[in-house]
Amino acid sequence: MAGARALVAACCCWWWLTNAAATELDLLAALSLHNTSRAGVSVAPGMQPQRTAYSLQGETRSLQVEGAAFERAAELLRRSPEFTLLAALRQEPANSGTVLSFSHGYNRYLELQSSGRRDEVRLHYVAAGGAAARVETFPFRLADGAWHRVALAVSGAQATLYVDCHPLYRRLVPPPDRNFSQPQLALWVGQRNSKHSLFKGTLQEVKLVSGPHGYLVQCPGLDSECPTCGQFALLQATVQELTSHIHDLSLKLVGTEARLARLEQCDCQKSCYSNGTVHADGASWQKDCNRCSCVHGEITCRPVECDRAECKNPVLHPGECCPTCLRQCLLRGTLYEHGERFAPKECAECVCHDGNMQCTRVDPDTACPPLPCDQPDQFTVPGECCKFCPGVDYCSMGHSCDENATCMNLNTKYTCKCNQGFQGDGITCEDVDECQAAGGLYGHHCHSNTRCVNVVGSYVCQCLPGYTRRDKFNCVEVDECASAVHGCHTHAQCSNTPGSYSCRCRDGYSGDGYTCTPICTGGCLNGGVCASPERCACARGFGGARCERDVDECDALAHPAARAPCVPRALCVNTPGSYYCVCRDGYRRDPHRDHCEDVDECTEGFHTCHPSARCINVDGGFRCQCDTPSCELSCSWQGQILSDGERWMESGGCRACSCNAGVASCVRALCACDRDNTSLTLSSTESSLTLAPAPCCPHCEARFHCRHQEMHHVTFRSGERWLYQCQICECLVRCTSYTICPHCEARFHCRHQEMHHVTFRSGERWLYQCQICECLLGEVDCWEPECEEGTACCTAPAGAGAGAGAGAGAGVEGEWRAPHRLELAGCAPPHCPTCQSAARRGGGAGAGGAVAGPRAAPAPQAPRRAALEPP
Repeated sequence: MAGARALVAACCCWWWLTNAAATELDLLAALSLHNTSRAGVSVAPGMQPQRTAYSLQGETRSLQVEGAAFERAAELLRRSPEFTLLAALRQEPANSGTVLSFSHGYNRYLELQSSGRRDEVRLHYVAAGGAAARVETFPFRLADGAWHRVALAVSGAQATLYVDCHPLYRRLVPPPDRNFSQPQLALWVGQRNSKHSLFKGTLQEVKLVSGPHGYLVQCPGLDSECPTCGQFALLQATVQELTSHIHDLSLKLVGTEARLARLEQCDCQKSCYSNGTVHADGASWQKDCNRCSCVHGEITCRPVECDRAECKNPVLHPGECCPTCLRQCLLRGTLYEHGERFAPKECAECVCHDGNMQCTRVDPDTACPPLPCDQPDQFTVPGECCKFCPGVDYCSMGHSCDENATCMNLNTKYTCKCNQGFQGDGITCEDVDECQAAGGLYGHHCHSNTRCVNVVGSYVCQCLPGYTRRDKFNCVEVDECASAVHGCHTHAQCSNTPGSYSCRCRDGYSGDGYTCTPICTGGCLNGGVCASPERCACARGFGGARCERDVDECDALAHPAARAPCVPRALCVNTPGSYYCVCRDGYRRDPHRDHCEDVDECTEGFHTCHPSARCINVDGGFRCQCDTPSCELSCSWQGQILSDGERWMESGGCRACSCNAGVASCVRALCACDRDNTSLTLSSTESSLTLAPAPCCPHCEARFHCRHQEMHHVTFRSGERWLYQCQICECLVRCTSYTICPHCEARFHCRHQEMHHVTFRSGERWLYQCQICECLLGEVDCWEPECEEGTACCTAPAGAGAGAGAGAGAGVEGEWRAPHRLELAGCAPPHCPTCQSAARRGGGAGAGGAVAGPRAAPAPQAPRRAALEPP
């Protein structure tokens, strides 16, 4: 039950933390100034025209909140460890006055004060468990004749000062006392009491707000999402209490299990045996001076409890357990306790014994101690039986002075005097709190920039934060920036302030001064990190000022010293941020040995030799050879016999095919723009071929486009893709693929989606928001990366062979790089396309694009994204 109650309490506490709202009390309204006329108070224009403001002047006034309003203010502070003192004020220059104060006479319990002489805002308070008033000082000039909004928020052990809705100071302080246990406390507005610390100026708003984020009453635009120190402390205390309850329950559970284990081994006998006597369960008895009881078979004994004896010398009689008081003695009207001794006259001693006064004469010769001085030097003191010697050290013979007192010898005895810093009769000395008063014998002498701290027998002048000691009573300001003891970041500028310092990040960096991070305008793309102002450290595979450009790992000219990325007989295919490898025409991948092996087109029936010719396999292809005079080196192509050297067009003129000594091969038909591409080397025969029709070639005409299904103002060019209702859509206008022509590059470029100063030429690709983007004749096309190899939808059909890939540069050494999905930080795995798209991607031209007799189907065209898709 205890654990359940603790859990319920924890839940209720958390509900309070998240739902508690501030409760406020308007102290000016509680004074009813609008209905009364008071000395030194008059109506004046305020900061807010819709609210009444009051001018406070003169040397005599009485603005005391009494009755139910005072009790409500005290209750607001009692109910929550967080409260805020709010005020809207205009204070006269050089005036030092109290805004509001809980005080008794000159003693301050909780007070908000503004000093125009020292340009300080002060919080006077009594800490929880303490008696002396403390003060927390915030350097700021409120007394400047201008209107200000002031809010002092106390949350647990943290005090924060807001001025004009700006948080200026945040200090750690001992939690203020909120019990209001001090007697005769009074609540004043604009003064500490009836005569002291009178505020001079204008007050428009003085409120006491209970609960977290009380400053929002004055400044509703400030941040209030983070929990306050009070909320966190309360939650921490609740968690600790819940942990303690769980620990107690665990201990009880362990004890219960042990008792159950013992009960299982016994015969359930609960009686107790003691000295041959059987005591029933629950019975109790007295043995000597102990009280024993039988609890579930176990005997527990404890001493008999005795009543307090109301005498100085109680007597314990034989056979009894508790001491008793004997009778007193009455002599000459004075009562004496039993055992008390006194001397009625010289050389006589009386002692009280159980109501009888027994007096005897004292023989000086036997009772008095021997004296160390000669007989002539001895002297007699009236009222004393024994003689004395001058200069005797009575303190060394034993004394009863307090440990904080000094024993001093007199002629016939000693006396006790309290030490400096203590007060009392010498037998009992108490510490003097010098911090309660300034100056004098029992006051402190702390001066500028210090705070008096009482210690046992003395006091210490403690330097305020940001100050260092000059002497025992004074402190001077510390320049933390010059002494390199500040906490500013390496890329921040330190500025010294009175009692503290401030940090500001340098140009090119952002942060609070204690932590500064470099600024890269527009950010770094593709996993890059801003390393210094306007400089990105790019992830592997990317480059450029903002890591927006892909590094072509397959470009051997750009990386002459780099190791070949792919194994021999393989082509490197570049992708944004990465690359993959495909086997060259006439080779296929061996998954067991992870390399490219030659395809035997003659054995597998992929050759195009005439039936009369003999097929001979060569590395990466095949050749046809005649062994008889009737042999022909024609090509067997899709059920037709084509002469050696014959050329023809396929796929509507988009593919140019030729027969060369029995080997048929097809390539992309030339476009008009290929003639203008100086990077291509065309033979005379190739240049004489018929050019591909316009639908097979790039074009920039506006009439070739598609409209979005819903947003009809959005258009796409032929070949562009987009997403619609979780599907990939592509614009196909009379053609299915084409290659970017160089003659368009200079006139058509694309800008980055966010960094408009970054441009891409037609055909260049980059990554943006986990998508691959490509510049197509001035238009941007973006699509999802392909799914990983080996998934159900993306595996190439059996017998498809190693499709043709783009790229160049198979090195003599390297490693296999399989097609894979781009692994980018923050990118969710793309959805694998459907099997229909896999069928569209999986087709290939076989080994080297050759066709094996009439069984072979026409080689399908590679889609426009073939370079990014698995072979």
